[in-house]
Amino acid sequence: MNDATVSPAVAPPPAAAAPPPPPKPQRPVFCDAISHAYSGRGKGVVVLTGNTHDIYFNAKVGERGKYLELERSIYQEWKANFHVLRLDIAGGLECFVDEELETLQRAVTIFDSSVQKGEKIGTDLKAQFAATRGNPLVALVLLQQLVNAINRVRESKPSAGFKPILAVVKFAGSLLPAGDWEKLGELDRQRLVTFLNLIDSPSFTASPHLVVLVADTRSEVNRRILAVPSSACVEIDLPLDGERRDYINFNLQTGGVKPTFERNEEQFVADTCGLKLTNLQDIMEASRRLGEHITSKQVNEIINDALESLLGGVVKVKRPNHTFADVVGYAETVGILRDVMKRCEDPTKAVSGVLIVGPNGTGKTFLMEAAAAESERVVIELVGLRGSYFGDTDSFFERFAMVVRTFGKIGIFIDEAATAFGSVHRTDTHETEKRLAGNIIKLMGDPTMKSKVVWFLMTSRPDELDPDVKSRCPIQIPVFDLAGEDREKFLAQLFRRKKIAVPEGEEMVQVLQLIQDYSNRDLDFLVAEVNASNGLSVVQTLKRWRASCSIKVERDLQKLIAAQHCSYPGLLPEELRDEVYKPEFAKRVQVLKQMLYN
Repeated sequence: MNDATVSPAVAPPPAAAAPPPPPKPQRPVFCDAISHAYSGRGKGVVVLTGNTHDIYFNAKVGERGKYLELERSIYQEWKANFHVLRLDIAGGLECFVDEELETLQRAVTIFDSSVQKGEKIGTDLKAQFAATRGNPLVALVLLQQLVNAINRVRESKPSAGFKPILAVVKFAGSLLPAGDWEKLGELDRQRLVTFLNLIDSPSFTASPHLVVLVADTRSEVNRRILAVPSSACVEIDLPLDGERRDYINFNLQTGGVKPTFERNEEQFVADTCGLKLTNLQDIMEASRRLGEHITSKQVNEIINDALESLLGGVVKVKRPNHTFADVVGYAETVGILRDVMKRCEDPTKAVSGVLIVGPNGTGKTFLMEAAAAESERVVIELVGLRGSYFGDTDSFFERFAMVVRTFGKIGIFIDEAATAFGSVHRTDTHETEKRLAGNIIKLMGDPTMKSKVVWFLMTSRPDELDPDVKSRCPIQIPVFDLAGEDREKFLAQLFRRKKIAVPEGEEMVQVLQLIQDYSNRDLDFLVAEVNASNGLSVVQTLKRWRASCSIKVERDLQKLIAAQHCSYPGLLPEELRDEVYKPEFAKRVQVLKQMLYN
């Protein structure tokens, strides 16, 4: 026997605990909202609008759950409690699975055996479903018959286990379009009356059946349906930060090549505000296949493409990268804007809108983009509003409000606001333009948007802006051409940025004299001319090229009108501070208007 000391066995180090798997995504909010409308409020008709063309998480499919398109998600969510059918204007009435059709056939057989010949539905339900394709009126009649049959069978044979019906009606606006009776076609009227007879009948309102009408916006669906007491509206918002984060984490757990990010996943979550989950799916799949990083620039381009598809090119998303540090001159204006933006962080102090006024070319938009960037707000710009409308303003603003709710704190820009939309007061304003102005006024006055949204309205003619719009903008900031030392600094910086020799001494005095009526935009044009002049100095360029003076009188008028729309007298040029409140000043404005427009 070996007497050598035996060392005790050394216990291996404990294995590192595996990190817990990320939590499953949450049940979609719209499912909770439908359940509340149905169970909590007794609503048998739900109009489902908003982001209806996306994918949604369903925990009832597989071990991990799965993201499904809308009608499939509704089916999986409620198939245990309902016989789920789908209906649209082209495909007619259908079941999701053949077993459902067989069950309904058994119910119809029981029903037919208990009624008179004229009330029977028929023995071949599959053929009747097929006959509804392309014939939505027949589909609605058959749906009404099935509702009545299920009601009768559930009463007579409760132990048979037949469930109520849940009918998902896709593209409901095409099936039951908006419009007054006299403006609807005969077939549209027949479909509407048939559907109203169904949902407003005691046999439906007292039953556990449910109809979900899916449309992009509420305004697409006939308002008589919305007025029925048994109906409710649920809007699906675009995915918020948490929903996008859940989807990204879920997607990253799948096998195979992982998508890669220019910065990190959290930045990708922030960058993708305004996108559907299907957009994220496409972006991540492209990164997998191409082996390329997902960049913020690429995502912003996709956001603008998505918004153009959704809103017809009226909305552009910007993420300005210049701040107040890039603004030359306008020190007092910048100070005021800083205070305003800080104030707008607090909902109790925030203003809904800021009106920025001043002559053409003074750089109003550049200043406001800097203000938005300084406060870390995304810029949503509304462009071409007036020219884009053909009576569809209500639908547009439903979709637009959905987009606004998705983003965090934003600045909404409307340039040349006086011409962007009409007045609700003028008798010569078209009815569509009145609705457009009314919708903007309504959105600007929405108390739930305080602090979240700041409207920046920019115009050279605030006198032509609707009074109700102006009343939503208690902060009115004029932007004038720079003067004196600020103008010289501004010009010198422009030259340095383009590697142009900066005039000095008497040469700079001469340049300032030659450009005394130039706007900031004209100075940009001057820089371009110097660069294109094959080596001429600034003075030499100005001797052969001058900015147009064709709108000098218009700019003089715009300067005076801007002075009248000023919340901060310290921003006024010295020569106007004592004059603007005198009656003679208003007369001076009127004289210029008559000179230009009469």
